[in-house]
Amino acid sequence: MSRPGEHFIRNLPLQRKLMLIIMLCCTATLILASLFFVAREAKVLYRAQEEDLVSIAEVIGENSASAVVFNDPKSAEDTVRPLAAKSSILAAYIITKDGRLFARYLAPGAARAKLPLELLPEGATPADITRAVRQVQDDAYRSSFSSGYASAVKTIYLDGEPVGTVVLHANASGFLRNLGWTLLAAFLFMGAAFVAAYLFSARLQQMVSSPLLELLATMKEVSASKNFSLRVQKPSNDEIGLLYDGFNEMLCEIEERNQILRQRQAHLQQLAHYDPLTRLPNRTLFYDRLSQALSLAGRAREAVAVIFIDLDHFKDINDTLGHRIGDLLLIEVASRLSTVVRSCDTVARLGGDEFTVFCQNIATPENAALVAQKLVALFADTFRLGESEIHVTASIGVTLFPYDGKTVDELLMNADIAMYHAKGAGKNVYALFEKRMNEHASERVTLLTDLRQAVVQGEFVLHYQPKVDVLTGKVTSVEALVRWMHPRLGLLGPDRFIRLAEESGLIAELTDWVMRTACRQAKDWQEAGHPPVRVAVNLSPFHFQRQDVKEAILAVLATTELDPTLLEIEITEGALMQNDEYTCRVLGELRGMGITVSVDDFGTGYSSLSYLHRFPINTLKIDRTFILNMMKSTEDQAIVTAIIAMAKSLNMQIVAEGVETVEQLEALKDQGCHEIQGFLISRPVNAEKVARFFTDEDRLMQDRRTGIQAGDAA
Repeated sequence: MSRPGEHFIRNLPLQRKLMLIIMLCCTATLILASLFFVAREAKVLYRAQEEDLVSIAEVIGENSASAVVFNDPKSAEDTVRPLAAKSSILAAYIITKDGRLFARYLAPGAARAKLPLELLPEGATPADITRAVRQVQDDAYRSSFSSGYASAVKTIYLDGEPVGTVVLHANASGFLRNLGWTLLAAFLFMGAAFVAAYLFSARLQQMVSSPLLELLATMKEVSASKNFSLRVQKPSNDEIGLLYDGFNEMLCEIEERNQILRQRQAHLQQLAHYDPLTRLPNRTLFYDRLSQALSLAGRAREAVAVIFIDLDHFKDINDTLGHRIGDLLLIEVASRLSTVVRSCDTVARLGGDEFTVFCQNIATPENAALVAQKLVALFADTFRLGESEIHVTASIGVTLFPYDGKTVDELLMNADIAMYHAKGAGKNVYALFEKRMNEHASERVTLLTDLRQAVVQGEFVLHYQPKVDVLTGKVTSVEALVRWMHPRLGLLGPDRFIRLAEESGLIAELTDWVMRTACRQAKDWQEAGHPPVRVAVNLSPFHFQRQDVKEAILAVLATTELDPTLLEIEITEGALMQNDEYTCRVLGELRGMGITVSVDDFGTGYSSLSYLHRFPINTLKIDRTFILNMMKSTEDQAIVTAIIAMAKSLNMQIVAEGVETVEQLEALKDQGCHEIQGFLISRPVNAEKVARFFTDEDRLMQDRRTGIQAGDAA
């Protein structure tokens, strides 16, 4: 809390602050110099008075030594009587060595000085006199300001033997008068120097403040006009000149970044139709292109081959080598696939490890088989990903228009069935769709049946992945991620059953279980003594479009007695844009209850940024594919910068997913990202393991290596 004086000084104009600083420095210097001068002069004056008194005392002692030895008081008094000619002397005493007052001299007015020997009572003993002389001797040569007189005590010697003592008291008025003149001279000097300093400082502060005020005026002009092409003329080559150079460089950089940001924003709109990781067309663009191709092929009576490609054991690669290697593999696969197809064909990534290709002007099924063979052959060579060498295969399903289907959805479904048939045949092969393959879809039906039983028998478990604040390292929330402990197949990731759950309608029941379990766990953490932590639950588009989604969430909160502010729901861009009026209303009601609303995997969908501000959203989660490439791709880095800038302009919290390296963390921190999530902190772990991240000793920013070790250990 600042004091009133400090607040006043902070609010002073720059010119007055400079004047104040200069004058304070000059005043302090003048005061110190004057004090030194006065102290030195006082010391000289006092020493002169001291030496004068000692000299007189020595003369009196030499002249009165014989009188003391021969007990001749009259001669001793004659010795001190000439002191009357020296107006500064107040009194002189000759004391024998046994303490008797042998002779004395008192000047007129000495009584007013209250001299120690004169204050002794009548009939004072030699011991009293000796004590008084000793006290005078102890106080001799000290300051005369308080007592008004100075003293000197000198022992009388005769033939080297002490025979008595001389005590002198002198008026200090002369010393004080000279000291007063010295002080007056010092004050006059200080006044003259202060006036000169004021005139000099007025000119000096103008030299400093004028360029700064000119720079401030230019800054206001730039801020008002948004004209970043303005430049200021450098006034000098000192630090202020460097400040002008820095200001001009900043304007130049802002101007360049402004142009880049506009270009990136336009490019970000384009990303709505392209996969950000592989740069291939995404599902939306693939559907659009395939629809047009089918329409043209139908009129020309030509065939179109739709090919579905799924990497074998891709989940194992992610789990053992990490998502970074997995993403590099997807990029390399996309590159290889693009080398096989013709310019009129399209390769797309639908999501995860699923790729699709459609080829136009296919004459016979054999021609489609040749294309599939080429695609299988692409995976024969080892993939070199940095220092890793990976061998991966693919299962490929092929279907033909118009023989196997006439719509996009029907063709993709049949190609998917053929792909699963290829997996069942041992993988690393292709399969042409046949109608009898529908029978082989029974495996999926079996899995679907198992899925229904799993919901009833409670075969699902939750893992949690923490999100941490970039600046403090504290855990801000944890994301609940569902896993299926299948009695035959073991632990299955969501990629194996979420799609089935959505298609079968079980997703609502599964999501309710996930939300209820996660909320109950958040309550258990509180009751165990941990600080309140927000838990995030993913809602699929199918579940979110339920008309009772709000009531279902309220029921879970009521059952678990969890504070609504500790619940966060994450929805995809697709769910956000399906029914914007309904979505906006439901999200507004949920947010009004205190529930946090997040958009998951932002940048991979097709939502329009121009509509994003319409939705009541708290948080944007930048998709991990942008984070992976941002350290080596200026394009991805610019996209991340644009997303962060846009989110900040909409007052949204920003979370970066998939952070795996400290370099990514530092770059995100510099760009103003609020929170991070990824392997740098931890893999998804059970409730017991994630709880240790709530304690102070596991804070990421205290030691980043702790975060890396924690992620590896998990």
